[in-house]
Amino acid sequence: MKNIILITHGDLCKGFISAYDVICGGEDILSAIPLYSEDSPETMAEKIKTALQSFKADDFIIIMTDIPAGSTTKSAIPFLYEYKNLYIISGLNLGMLLEIALCPFEGDISETIRHVVEQSKENIQFINDCL
Repeated sequence: MKNIILITHGDLCKGFISAYDVICGGEDILSAIPLYSEDSPETMAEKIKTALQSFKADDFIIIMTDIPAGSTTKSAIPFLYEYKNLYIISGLNLGMLLEIALCPFEGDISETIRHVVEQSKENIQFINDCL
């Protein structure tokens, strides 16, 4: 089973889940871990560890973060060494979340994620230039 954890600064991750629910209906594959100003690296690591431990061992997990070089991503990276079925994507936007959440993930998971990331880059547009 696929599970997606959104980790963002503040409640942005909860907003993404709300938007996803409006478009696709509620699903139990999404969870949110907001980073607040009072959180330390240790408290974030504990939040992530708790979320990861809630999934079955054979599930694959995708963590999506908001800023590639941000503390949300840095908090998640150490878990890549511990969980062989963990994948991290950064630069979260709603289009990418929809693609990842709705994708059936048949075959190579890493290749599918790479494809979605490339597709998401192409979907970012300066609309003034499109007129």
